[in-house]
Amino acid sequence: MGINMKIHNIKSIDDFEFDIPTQKGLYAITGENGVGKSTIISCAATAFYNASLKDYFGKPRDGASIEFSFNGKVRKINATDNKWNNPSGQIDITGFYEGSIVFGNRFKDIDFRLLDIVSSIKIDQVHLASDFVIENLGKILHDDEKYYKKLYVLNSKVAKEKGLQKSTYYYENKGTLISQLNMSTGENLLLSILYSLEKRVNKKVYGETPAFMLLDEIELALHSSALRRLVYFLKEIADKHNTVVLFSTHSIELIRSISPENIFYLQGYVDGSVETINPCYPIYATRNLESSNYGHDCIVMVEDDLAKQIVDKILRDNRLLSNKRVLVIGIGGWQQVLRFAYDTIRSNLALKTTKIITVLDRDIKSEVNSFLKKEHINFTNPPQYLPIKSLEKYLLDKLTKNIDHTLFRELNDYVFQSKSLDQIIKNYNQNVQNGIYKDAEKIKNGKMLYSELRHELEQIRKTDADLISIIVEYLFKNGNAELNELIAFFESEFK
Repeated sequence: MGINMKIHNIKSIDDFEFDIPTQKGLYAITGENGVGKSTIISCAATAFYNASLKDYFGKPRDGASIEFSFNGKVRKINATDNKWNNPSGQIDITGFYEGSIVFGNRFKDIDFRLLDIVSSIKIDQVHLASDFVIENLGKILHDDEKYYKKLYVLNSKVAKEKGLQKSTYYYENKGTLISQLNMSTGENLLLSILYSLEKRVNKKVYGETPAFMLLDEIELALHSSALRRLVYFLKEIADKHNTVVLFSTHSIELIRSISPENIFYLQGYVDGSVETINPCYPIYATRNLESSNYGHDCIVMVEDDLAKQIVDKILRDNRLLSNKRVLVIGIGGWQQVLRFAYDTIRSNLALKTTKIITVLDRDIKSEVNSFLKKEHINFTNPPQYLPIKSLEKYLLDKLTKNIDHTLFRELNDYVFQSKSLDQIIKNYNQNVQNGIYKDAEKIKNGKMLYSELRHELEQIRKTDADLISIIVEYLFKNGNAELNELIAFFESEFK
């Protein structure tokens, strides 16, 4: 269960609802420019941060409000008579927020009157920065934890006397102290993050609810290699210190490093409404087909990793890749696949000679034609369908209803080697019977069972891929008419 956030009449957003994740890890909010990513991150920060809302959001619109609910508690911030009121209520969470260039901490003391003050600091007024800041700043920016071995920080007493809001960092270069205000934007950004993060990790997180780290525009002024190292660092922090790291980004380097389940794509519409698409695959989020200079002869767009593995195996086993450049990519939900395929053709995201093929889960086959008609989408090649309804529905059927003992044993023997699949299914069935699960739709479509299976995979340090590979092999070993139909289609297209 996430922290439910409702936003009303904040900047360009009329109404928006979002569940802030409460399971430790990295999460990304992405979308087109102007859709509201920074606004949503800023609003989320008010769950624990008493910000100057006028500075962040300007003069409030009529009825503007932000409301949070979590574990039976409510926190609300609203505006009356064109003024922001103080927050009411607490939801007992903690964290820190690093905002954009305008509102973040990286330039908090960028008052030009202070430039002479920070530049006049002497070596006896500073002390060596902590190992945490020195090593991680060097490691992230230069892949060298000793790069900033002469990094200093202003004594807190001196900072207060000088009228600074926080202690300024300095590094020594040929006997001269260079102040943080004269460092690069990337150095400023990371110093502000590391400074806040060090204070955060030195505090204990009580109970199961994690701490929260909200970051906006963190890719600005950072090289792609530094971004990759930053993501790795943040993953370690999230796991080790029970922290949710939620950031807004356009960077494919960042998005590539996060699982689709942790990517939230904001889809804006002409009527001003905003829809959250989750899970979202990096390809869809960035509109980047990763094509080479020579492009591809064919791009096959599918929903998820199961579909990708099935199509890849068909192409390999039937030797359909000779003299062809074929890209098989996961996009996300079936509507996302169809929209993205159409956008790719209409907007020339791929070469004009590139053939576009879509393969969808079979359970939505009856809905596709009406969706295409409604969206005014036309394809030369109509969508193709997998041999099963969906991964979740397939497992629900084969493991709990029409039990396939052979598949059950293979998953038990080769995947679930700690807690047996028998015990997992037994616990699941008991929870269904006892009403522990509240979402009837997720029970019906198999998502609840799949959530339990994924949880066990995480406990034994395995991934969805371990489960999916067994299912794909099993499908091809046993076969069915629908699989043969899909194989025949690709043979007719590629031979």
